[in-house]
Amino acid sequence: MDFLSILIAATIPVFIVAAVVYMMLNKQLKAENARRSYEIRKDLVKTMTPVKMKAYERMALFLERIKPESLLNRQQLKDVNALQLQKNLLHEIRLEWEHNLTQQLYVSNDSWILLKNAKESMIQLINTCAAQTTLNTSAIDFAKLIIETYQSVDKTPLDAALAMLKSDLSKLA
Repeated sequence: MDFLSILIAATIPVFIVAAVVYMMLNKQLKAENARRSYEIRKDLVKTMTPVKMKAYERMALFLERIKPESLLNRQQLKDVNALQLQKNLLHEIRLEWEHNLTQQLYVSNDSWILLKNAKESMIQLINTCAAQTTLNTSAIDFAKLIIETYQSVDKTPLDAALAMLKSDLSKLA
């Protein structure tokens, strides 16, 4: 028994020291992992912030480009009728949208929903105005109708989407 009690007396401090060393190393490793994780996140933010800002810029430009005044300024209004202009405008909006689809990866979900709503509201505006025309309506008269209808609304879905983009962007900066 004397040997057993000496063995126990000798091994208990070894186990205590081993447990303390294990706890200290574990704590040190956790702190190092947290530091590395912080550095990686910091580098990611440094890299992603310019990309996100560029996405918000592109989506703001998208909204500006699908405003009726901007859309109509890029169209040839002579020698076309309202129906042809309607097709051209809808095609232009869809091209702009498709060109910017990848930006959804960088803008907030709420902003993306408002951007989709803004696009759909412009399509609906054009189609609603087209329904009020005849085959003989000139493109110029159709364009005037679109602009007047758009301007009769106080806060458009385009304005709401742009406000959301600005709000999100202010959180990034």
